[in-house]
Amino acid sequence: MKELLALLMQQKDVPAVTIMLPTHRTHPDNLQDEIQLKNLIKTAEEQLYEKYEKRTVWPILEHLQAIESDINRDYNLDALIIYATPTFAKLVKLATEVTARVVIGDSFDVRPVYKAMQQVEHYYIISISMQKIRLLEAFNNKLVQEFSNKDFPFENTQYYTSDPIRKGQGNVEDKYLMEYFNVADKRFKTYYYNNPLPVVLAGDSWNLSHYPHQMDIKDIVMGTLEGSYDHTDPGELVRMVYPVVSQVIKDRQSAYLHQIEAGQRAQRVMDDLNDIYRAATGGNAESLYLERDFFQPGRIKDGLISVSQEKDAPDVVLDLVDAVAKSGGNVVFMDPGTLSIYNGVALVTRY
Repeated sequence: MKELLALLMQQKDVPAVTIMLPTHRTHPDNLQDEIQLKNLIKTAEEQLYEKYEKRTVWPILEHLQAIESDINRDYNLDALIIYATPTFAKLVKLATEVTARVVIGDSFDVRPVYKAMQQVEHYYIISISMQKIRLLEAFNNKLVQEFSNKDFPFENTQYYTSDPIRKGQGNVEDKYLMEYFNVADKRFKTYYYNNPLPVVLAGDSWNLSHYPHQMDIKDIVMGTLEGSYDHTDPGELVRMVYPVVSQVIKDRQSAYLHQIEAGQRAQRVMDDLNDIYRAATGGNAESLYLERDFFQPGRIKDGLISVSQEKDAPDVVLDLVDAVAKSGGNVVFMDPGTLSIYNGVALVTRY
């Protein structure tokens, strides 16, 4: 995901078109995704012709039409985003919430990518035992799906010994289990690369302590739940795991607020949009904190932001995010209401 973000930030060609829409994973709901995408592409086309010459618009439209024709709706996640310039195009599918819209400007709207990188509400559960490994996907306290295919549930039909002498040698049995865990992780990686989400591990204490050592992708486990869940109803397992996830969310939000408070004590916090923009473009942005639903229509002229009530005014928050990211700063999204005393946005400066 970081590589994707870097790739998008590297694009310099203009105009930069971002088309995003919420999508559906199942039939028949996903039929409406095609219609909505077609309408959004039409909207983008109209806006492009209003602002740019035909020679500039044509290659972008070719990119959009090519991507549209290649999309397989049966593999949609929760959001579909198309990034396009005259010389670049990229289709991105994410497991995060977006609002259907078209954004045309000097840079891409990369906020959904940031949100996907930071979200913990959407996650995998890997239930581990010596006999069976299950893989589930959940959103908050709701089951999205339990994977049931050639990969999972992964029954242990060969990674053990029935020889009583060898069985008495604990290290032999451990080696079999480590191999079993390693194979399970290699199966899981396919799902993770297709849809990178954080992980909660569920199992007994021995499995919870040993399984992470067999995981090739590090730092994706956000919590654990101790117990045996081979036969637990998938919906019930999600409900049992959710308190772990809820605590992670609370801890993360609390940590962010502590960081802002520390910056406030050091007189390094700004909440005025113009102050934030000047600091970001001047390389003085350490971390920009935004409420997830924060938007601010406005315009930037001669380095100054003027808030606007115009219906078609661009969202200047995109410029703030772009400036902070290009200066090497962090962009952090928080729950609505958590930054109310800062009017939805706060910047901690470097000095």
